[in-house]
Amino acid sequence: MTEVSSIETVVSSEAIPSAKGSSLSFPALDCVLSASQLSCLVGFSRPQLRAYLWMLAGISRPISGKVTIFGQEVAELNELQWRKFRCRIGYFSGNAPLHSALHGLMNVMLPALYHTHKPFEEIIDKAKKLLTEMNCQFEFTALPSQLDSFQQAQLALARALILDPALLILEVPLNNLGAKERERMWELLGDYKRNRAVCMIGGLQYPHFIENHADQIIFIAEHKMINFNGWKSFLQSEDAIVQELVSIL
Repeated sequence: MTEVSSIETVVSSEAIPSAKGSSLSFPALDCVLSASQLSCLVGFSRPQLRAYLWMLAGISRPISGKVTIFGQEVAELNELQWRKFRCRIGYFSGNAPLHSALHGLMNVMLPALYHTHKPFEEIIDKAKKLLTEMNCQFEFTALPSQLDSFQQAQLALARALILDPALLILEVPLNNLGAKERERMWELLGDYKRNRAVCMIGGLQYPHFIENHADQIIFIAEHKMINFNGWKSFLQSEDAIVQELVSIL
């Protein structure tokens, strides 16, 4: 498995995400995302959580407060700095489409071809090694349409990991997968948490995964945010709004 060096923490200090057109209130977020830890954003509103997720990923900039990632304040990055910065962040979503006209291996290679100047054969070898590590049991030259949903998810995860990201962003990573396929993907995601910070939304429908892998749960509602040290402390919260969310799981 590819090793990723330890990273600086990702710090959000009184940060409020940009959410144009939303009628929701967005409380200021204070949190730290650390290497080799999974942080899960939970709440009632998926669009609200997505706004925070994108802010923590550096995709959008906070309208107030600070988000510092890899020791750099996101709001102060110029265009060139931002492009280099984004190469250290992987994004995996169950809704992110693969390129239908390109075979699986090329789908995985695309970020490395776009963002690096490494030789083509070196990128091919790295992509093949990554797919082999994931125990992908299909022809790497098959088109996405020729693969089942789990195999497509393996490709999407490999694509997110091809640049050895120090921060991995997961948005509904188990979407469109059956129960057995979710268990297999849980194992993969658990393995690739090592030495990188991982932040996700869309996890409460998979409590077994969160119970076993979440190091931090960040509850976000319209007028409050609460940090919990794992699944057990989240379930034991006496906060009425948290209890309301737990009751519908």
